[in-house]
Amino acid sequence: KRRVILFILCVCVCQSGAETLRYSLPEEMERDSFVANIAKDLGVPLSQLAARKARVVSEGNEQLFRLNQNTGVLTAKESLDREEICPQSDTCT
Repeated sequence: KRRVILFILCVCVCQSGAETLRYSLPEEMERDSFVANIAKDLGVPLSQLAARKARVVSEGNEQLFRLNQNTGVLTAKESLDREEICPQSDTCT
């Protein structure tokens, strides 16, 4: 009985999983520049962004992007400078 419940729980969690989107951006992108329309790229209605609590997750302390849950638009929160964000690397992820 435990195995069946655990299996059902695992299936439900996997079905509701998150999706990762990746974008390439030009260096020194201006503040508030358009990056992407997340709702369109994910193929979900705008109403689902807020309902699913869509958010941008950053590995560092600083949040570089802003997501408008009402429009699905992802923008650069500040001007992006690769040398400032990733000073020791030729590529910046």
